[in-house]
Amino acid sequence: MASTSVNSVESAAARTLLQDQHRLADVELKHDKIRQLLHSQQADAVLLQDPAALAWFTAGADLSRSQPDGCQTSIFVTDDARLFATNSVDAVQLFERETFGLGFQLKQREWHQPHAALIADLCRGRRVITDAHAEGTTPAIRPIQGLRQTLTPLETDRLRRLSRVLVHAVEVTAAGIRQGRTESDVAGEVGHRLLRRTVWPVRIQVAADGRTQRYRHWGFGEDTIEQSAVISCTARRWGLHTAVTRTVSLGAAPERLQKAHAQAVLMHATGMYFSRVNEQVADVWSKVQRIYEKFGLPDEWRQSDQAEQLGYQLFENQFKPGSEHRLSSGQVLFWHPSVDQAMCGDSILTGDRLECLTASAKWPSLIVQVRGTPVTVAGILQIPAADTHDSTGSDWEQLINQLDEVSGDDGGTLGSHWELSPVSGPQQSRGD
Repeated sequence: MASTSVNSVESAAARTLLQDQHRLADVELKHDKIRQLLHSQQADAVLLQDPAALAWFTAGADLSRSQPDGCQTSIFVTDDARLFATNSVDAVQLFERETFGLGFQLKQREWHQPHAALIADLCRGRRVITDAHAEGTTPAIRPIQGLRQTLTPLETDRLRRLSRVLVHAVEVTAAGIRQGRTESDVAGEVGHRLLRRTVWPVRIQVAADGRTQRYRHWGFGEDTIEQSAVISCTARRWGLHTAVTRTVSLGAAPERLQKAHAQAVLMHATGMYFSRVNEQVADVWSKVQRIYEKFGLPDEWRQSDQAEQLGYQLFENQFKPGSEHRLSSGQVLFWHPSVDQAMCGDSILTGDRLECLTASAKWPSLIVQVRGTPVTVAGILQIPAADTHDSTGSDWEQLINQLDEVSGDDGGTLGSHWELSPVSGPQQSRGD
């Protein structure tokens, strides 16, 4: 069925809400996990209030952009029911745009009535565990967080799609950098390219001319880019996060940047290669640390964090020395080691084999041998000067054309086709 624009849908005399069978199956799978948790904890119900948990349990309803500070919507789950506790303002959006046909019931109050009173009514007389600290409930934050540590097939597919959109936005923006553009201008372009695809830019870093050597967590400022820039972005869609980092040089990369980048990718490739199922984070960390030491950089890792597990939170688990966290299949890890002025970063998916979600066939790459196995990492994109007319310039033009091509993987909408105009004949559902 061809997609229908929002305008044509809204102008239709009647609207038909279509159930997303893929999301429904995902929600049912997660409800089963909640049931198992209830039995193990000997509880009557689970109260979810963390935005990450809400997005997880609803298979992608992301209310964090539109709600004010403080919890305005909660999910209450028992063995045989799941319901929203919310206000009269958000109820319509929840049922028509966010969770139509997913089997949720509703309990609501007026927007000016306290949400805590609604929650108290639900919890009264029941043993309720929660991911927050609501009055009359028992916190069970870690057990509830543990339910979402392994991605479902739907979530894996979504992260692959989201990562392609993010990589395209960052690389096209980076390829268009010219001397004199400001960090904030570049950050604004990355944000615009994502927002127009209904992707939320959670974190954008644009560091010009080696600024990351001193400020590893630099965001962006009004300074102009003269020689080089590092662009790093974390994006969210359906509540899920992915991240990528790319480096560009205006003309030939400075020797200091080239050397630092060549060292950083060694740690980057090592971390990705050894991030295997059943490995303990502390063991992976020690291997990366040994590479730092081997190349005369024993204290460089102390300058900044190196990696974290992404998911419905920006930091599901942070990698650090001595961590007892053990990797499992279906987890997204963002490795982003840095050395001096250089920073590299890619998101990978754990499983039977290493899958780099943010790999790019269009960006310059390097091959790092780790125990005899080639690991591909992003190189530095060297943008020729405007007056360059040699073969490098023609290669550059070819690269620009490739990046500007919006394929089926890079283009199109990411949103659910939540409603379509009525059509003749049998109706078909169309999911995310």
